Amino acid sequence: MDSGRTRQIVETWFADIGSGNLERVLATLSPSVYHELPRHERNAVIPNLGVHIGRDAVAESFRMRGEASADVEYVTRDVVVEGDKAYVVTWARMRHRRTGVEFGIEATHRLTVDAGGQISYWKVYFDPTPEVAAFDDDLDQRLLAAVRAGESQEVAQLISVGAQVDARDQDTGLTALMIAAGRGDATSVRLLLEGGADVHAMDAAAGGTPLHKAVQGGDLESVRLLVDAGAQIDAVVPTTGHTPLLDAFWYKMPDIAEFLLAQDAGLNLTTHYGFSMRDHIEYALQANALGTEKLAAAEHALRARLERDERQAAEQALMSAVVAGDLERVRELLAQGVAVDERSPVLNGFNDAHTPLLVAARDGHVEIVRELLAAGADVNATEPTFGAVPLHKAVYNGHAEITQILVHTAGVDLDFRGPTNGYTPLLDAIWHGYEECSRILLAAGARTDLVGHDGKTPAALAAEVFGAGHALTTELS
Repeated sequence: MDSGRTRQIVETWFADIGSGNLERVLATLSPSVYHELPRHERNAVIPNLGVHIGRDAVAESFRMRGEASADVEYVTRDVVVEGDKAYVVTWARMRHRRTGVEFGIEATHRLTVDAGGQISYWKVYFDPTPEVAAFDDDLDQRLLAAVRAGESQEVAQLISVGAQVDARDQDTGLTALMIAAGRGDATSVRLLLEGGADVHAMDAAAGGTPLHKAVQGGDLESVRLLVDAGAQIDAVVPTTGHTPLLDAFWYKMPDIAEFLLAQDAGLNLTTHYGFSMRDHIEYALQANALGTEKLAAAEHALRARLERDERQAAEQALMSAVVAGDLERVRELLAQGVAVDERSPVLNGFNDAHTPLLVAARDGHVEIVRELLAAGADVNATEPTFGAVPLHKAVYNGHAEITQILVHTAGVDLDFRGPTNGYTPLLDAIWHGYEECSRILLAAGARTDLVGHDGKTPAALAAEVFGAGHALTTELS
């Protein structure tokens, strides 16, 4: 086909697009037309993008586009023709129907006209950013609405096209994950967690976490998902002092209480108004006319946990020997093959979930540390309160000889950063003014470039603790 004929067909066709004459637009397309609007992860929110084969498929693409956006203005800016091929630049101003946002798109079209005068190939190149922004304008609100409605398929779709999984409802201050958890919608909870939702977020009004909301909603599966995702099992609501376990008693959820108890939730925490777990149960049994059988079941689970903790504590001979500093008893027990890394039960005490090595390193039992390491104790075991390793425990308390032993133990992580303040053992040693421990760490190769959550380097901290002119400060600077 000659260029003049191609130009006439193409210019007429784009004029029909601009005037909205859809019937003639479709009639000019070959029944087997190939139409491509490039689709990728950055523009997935726009529904009509992709490859469309055939006139009917293109018509469906037009329908989807028309449902989403309305043309405000359409202009053909340039046409270049070479035989049966044409290159056309257009500009369109459109309005997104749902969000009301207007946007402009400049596009380049590559077309081929067949011998019968119909368009057989049509590919469009454009920057989708303005249109994506129009579609995304209410994406987060749609996600929140889908979560509230329990529409998990819509939740999945919205996450896939870029909705913020930590979107927060402006009225309630709840995140999408909190809403799903409170509704007991485990499917949406799972989708949001897989999308990276913050399991530690706090609601804007009271300070509850998603785990608190799941407990209140009474859905054990949602609770399990959140705990598996790393939710803090003893997170405290700032306004009440409630932990998830106390909420399980408060809302009469014995199955959830039993699950949290099995996960070693703390028992001896007190609310901000002075109630212990047992105080609350006793109060609730007197104050509630309904649900007392559920409270009784929760109380039974609590008693069972208390009995288990007492039994475990009594059975932990190795920990008892370490706490007492009884070296001979430690040797005797290790020779009998006791579990060297058995953890202390959670009693809201100083040794909660500690291994014997953590306690020995903290309390300065040098020879016991040697024996535990020789028996295969985990040199990088962490405890749950501060997330510290044995090396933190040793340097924090100035135990230089134990520090020397630990830094030369195979596999030791010299630069483990505690989650509470981001301090490495070196930062801890400097912070507490233990120069000898600091020098042992430096000689072993501890890094000097890591900073705590306060932004302080070892050099900056040394200047504060020891003074700017101190030898250690000078060496670190």
